[in-house]
Amino acid sequence: MYFLSTFLSTLMLVALLVPGFILRKVGLVSDTAAKDLSSVLIYIGTPAMIFYCMMTVEIELVKPLAFLMCVLLSVLIHLIAYVSVRIAFRRSTDAGKKAAASFAAVFSNCGFLGIPITRIAIEYCDAFEGATAAAVSEAMLYVTVFNVVFNLLNWTLGTMLYGAAPTKKLMAKKALLNPCTIATLAALPFTLTGVSLLDPIVIGDFEITQIGSLITYLYNICVPVSMCIFGIRVADSSFKHMIKCKYVYVSSAVKLVAVPLVTVGICLLLSLLPDVGLPFVLAMTVMAAMPAATTALAFAERFDGDSLLASECVMATTLLSVVTVPLFLTLATAIA
Repeated sequence: MYFLSTFLSTLMLVALLVPGFILRKVGLVSDTAAKDLSSVLIYIGTPAMIFYCMMTVEIELVKPLAFLMCVLLSVLIHLIAYVSVRIAFRRSTDAGKKAAASFAAVFSNCGFLGIPITRIAIEYCDAFEGATAAAVSEAMLYVTVFNVVFNLLNWTLGTMLYGAAPTKKLMAKKALLNPCTIATLAALPFTLTGVSLLDPIVIGDFEITQIGSLITYLYNICVPVSMCIFGIRVADSSFKHMIKCKYVYVSSAVKLVAVPLVTVGICLLLSLLPDVGLPFVLAMTVMAAMPAATTALAFAERFDGDSLLASECVMATTLLSVVTVPLFLTLATAIA
């Protein structure tokens, strides 16, 4: 039942690409629509998503050891993927294809898909019966940490994959001034003091609920808009070319099988520690098992990689993740 529930929920999220696909196929949106919508996500949706997640974290539930393990494992997951693609593509002579396929295998869609799927994974797990809200709150902390690490590594490890090692000045700028880091720093005082802007603000007999509603509205645009962008990209892609491309197969195998399999193994070992429980295992399993990040295409275009291959890797891993993600979640819950 757990597999079926998570499978149908994941399928529903992926099905949100259909409107974008249809709009592009019938010519109601231009070829620049995806790029314009991406800006909305990067500068509005993503920061709101991070801010929202941090507002749901209950600071009294934070376990220092689990938090530290989350930071370390978030870095380690990216490094495992990085080493895997270096080995897998060591004989590749096409720098553009190698970089695009490698980036897609290393960086996952940990935000737009990762966050809602983590909530689904917790809510449908029988082990949390009666304590689902607390488990979701704890899992959101781990998801937020992973997303912060993801954004920091995008402009360091990500650019290295394209042979464009960033300067220290650029690394510091991207680490401190990207929208997600700013949102994290803005939300941190509220999280640490246990104050959530999602809750009504009471002034005398008057309640202000509009601030929480605004944050929620902005957060809720992430999944539909990101999948609409993906639908537009799918409409412009060639399934025939994707099926014949060996880079897509290797990248997908690393992203959807090798990395999550190793991650589940590590999580199960860490779960032996006193403060590392099932919310940690499920959250980190989802983060590792997510399909390729949509930023793969943006990086390919910026650093002269193969943008067609990047879009095909995102498309293939997203469609396949409908099956692989529920499988790994079922495995994690069965063994943990």
